[in-house]
Order: sequence, then C-alpha cells, then structure tokens
Amino acid sequence: MQQDFNRRIAIIINKSLPVWQAMNALAHIAAHYGHYLKDNYSTGQYFKTKDNNNISRNTQYPIIVFETDFNALQLFSKEIKDLTEIEKMYFVKEMISTTNDEEIQKAIAHQNFMEIEFLGAGIFGDNSLVKKLTKRFKLWS
Repeated sequence: MQQDFNRRIAIIINKSLPVWQAMNALAHIAAHYGHYLKDNYSTGQYFKTKDNNNISRNTQYPIIVFETDFNALQLFSKEIKDLTEIEKMYFVKEMISTTNDEEIQKAIAHQNFMEIEFLGAGIFGDNSLVKKLTKRFKLWS
C-alpha cells in the first residue's frame, strides 16, 4: 500500500494534568484512531530485520501531540464539535474517574456537551485543515 501523506492526526492535551492522566488521555485517543483507521492504519504488517525478525509498523499518518491549558482545550473541543470534515475523539474527565462504560454514559447523560470537561481531544483529517485548526497550540514538551 502507498503511504498517504495527505492526512494527519493531531492530539491536544491539557498540560496541567498529572502526567499519568495526560498519558492516559493520549493513549486512549491514539488507540481510537488505530481502531478507526483499521486496514488504512499502516502500509503493511511488519518491517523485517536482517536476521528475519518482525517489527510492527507504525501508523502511516503523522501523529502530532500538542499541549494547551484547560480553557483553550475546552474552547477548541466546542469549536470542532460540528465539523464533519474531521474524525474527532474526545477524552473526558469521566474516563479517568471510572473504567466502567455504563458509569461514564450515566454521568455524561446528565450533561450538555458544553458542560463536559475535556482532558484531551484528537482530530484526524486533511493536513491543511488539521494544521489550520491546531496552529494556535504548542508542541508537547
């Protein structure tokens, strides 16, 4: 399969989170895109070493991780919610509070979208659109 250089994944994380929460949010958002992309995730199954060992391929799409503050992430999450040109993934406070999906659903069902506390957000789409949407953010450091 030919590598696709026209699209990218961007993940924006609240920098003020404890490191374990930031990494948890990042991992779950990245895993979402692995599931979403399925067969388009990579250009093959393995890279082969000289001595015939397999190294799993990474995604064919760039993944750029950005940091921001709480307020900017809340605003960004609300700004992108109606965009249909990108695949969005939100990681919310309830996903840290419990591992039980039924409890998460119950908690979220009592909130409007504008009331949700976002810990991270991911977007996947056309390079130029993703760059435009994320240009205000600083690379994670």
